[in-house]
This record gives sequence, C-alpha cells and structure tokens, in this order.
Amino acid sequence: MAGGQVIQYADGDEEEWPLGLDLLTAAKQAAQRQDARLSMQRPSYLFAGLRAQPFWPRDSFPKVVTLLEARAAQLSEEVKMLLEDCFSSSEEESEPRSCKRRKRRKRQVAKEHSRPEWQPQGEGLHSGVWLKLELWAKGGLAPAAEAAPAAAAAISAAMGTGEAMECPPGRAALSLMTSGVHVRPHCGPTNHRLRLHLPLLLPGNARSCAGLTVASEDCRWQLHRCLIFDDSFEHRVQLPQLEAGEVPLSEARVVLLLDLWHPDAGDLRSAAVEKSEPQMVQQFCNACHI
Repeated sequence: MAGGQVIQYADGDEEEWPLGLDLLTAAKQAAQRQDARLSMQRPSYLFAGLRAQPFWPRDSFPKVVTLLEARAAQLSEEVKMLLEDCFSSSEEESEPRSCKRRKRRKRQVAKEHSRPEWQPQGEGLHSGVWLKLELWAKGGLAPAAEAAPAAAAAISAAMGTGEAMECPPGRAALSLMTSGVHVRPHCGPTNHRLRLHLPLLLPGNARSCAGLTVASEDCRWQLHRCLIFDDSFEHRVQLPQLEAGEVPLSEARVVLLLDLWHPDAGDLRSAAVEKSEPQMVQQFCNACHI
C-alpha cells in the first residue's frame, strides 16, 4: 500500500494500515493521554471525533446485517461440517441420520476444498480452547477461506456494502471457543473499527448464550442475530462450563467475526481507500489472471 504504516499487534502479527503518518501519530498521542485508571476505552490509536459507545444498534449497519443474517442458517451448516474434522466424537451425536448427511456433504466439499486451518489465538489472553479460521485479512481473502466457501462468499459480499472494513485493520474470521473458556479483559487496537459477531453455534445448541462483557456491560449472543460492539473498550469473555459428558461439538461457540467502519469515520475511510486502491486493483487483476 502506498504510504501506509506498519502496525504490530499483541499476538506479534503486523500489517500495513493505509493511513498517513500524521493521522496515526495524532491518534497514538491521543491514546497515550487517556487516563487508563478512569477510561474503559483504551486503544493504542484513538482517533478524534468518533462517538464512543460500547454497543451499536444493528440498524446502524443495515446492509451488512441484512446480508449476513439472511445467510446465517447456511453458514451454520457449513460450520458444523468444518467442526466434524476437529471433533471426532461428533460421531456420537444422538442424530445419526443427520450426521451421515453432513458427512456426505463434507466429503463432497472436501473434494474441492482443503481441510480447515484452525489457528490458536496468539495474544496469550485466554485459558481454554480459542481458535480462529481466518477468512479476510490484509485487504483480501485469506488462504484458509477456501475451506469455508459459503462464509468466504458472504464476507466478499459484505465487503461490497461500504459498511465492512475492507482494508487493514479490518478482519473477518470464524471464531471458535468451547465452554468454560476465559478471555481476560483487554482492548482492541483502534476506535475507528467496530466488531460484528454473528453467532452460528452456541454451547449446548442454545438459542442464546451469556459470556461477553464490554465496558462492564454484560450481553448475550443470540443465534443468527448480529451483535455489534466497539472492541476498543475493555471487554472479556467467560463462557459457562457445561456439565461433564457433553460432547465437544455441542460445547462449541462459533461466531462469524467481521470488522466494520465506525459510522463517524468517513474521512478516515476515504483516506484509507485512496491509499489501498492500487493494491486492491492488483489483487483483482491477479484473481482474474489479467
């Protein structure tokens, strides 16, 4: 990206943000002036003029929410097939016919797509199982997205709405946790990005589940219903522990994670898209073999 700045994250990964040095310097200085003892919002980069609220209404992002929720049932089925590769005990589920159908579909998909590459979260913030299947990163589809074609198609469509953050630090992934996981309080790197969760599986096959706290406010994930929050506020996760004897697949909490532009970040988005455009054009040409 022309003129971008390389930013390093807590897990050691780094990428180039398509923003000018002057903007990033001012945002970093503003973040350093925040009193960590008084503020629940403590990103590394704090851009001025952006409304600060832990949760955002779904109607602030009508295009993305409508698009993703319309595909939620299909995405849940895809996730179940992916998890069968991770949890062999899924064969012990109480609905053998549905398992057999899913396995047949999985074998068909496997002929054309690679095995899922679930990766552990690397920030060192959690205890228990917390994995991710990265779908979109560094301005384009991630290699692992090939294993989840329905999710990849949904994310690609979302990137065309103008609401999803198509360039860094925007990410999309399938985020997997199992019951009993604990993620310590932490803050995301910037306030010009918001985070969307679309729950696709919840522990115990529940329709809703507690476990997410943002700025001391508890909330519940609801199956197939988008939840949008500002992860630059302190947030943590504590999933309830299911009773012993539950099989791993039924313990899973899987959300589709997608980053969005803050509604007040229009100027930042324009600057980022302008700097990202040459790379985005090149990616398109490469995909089309031009």
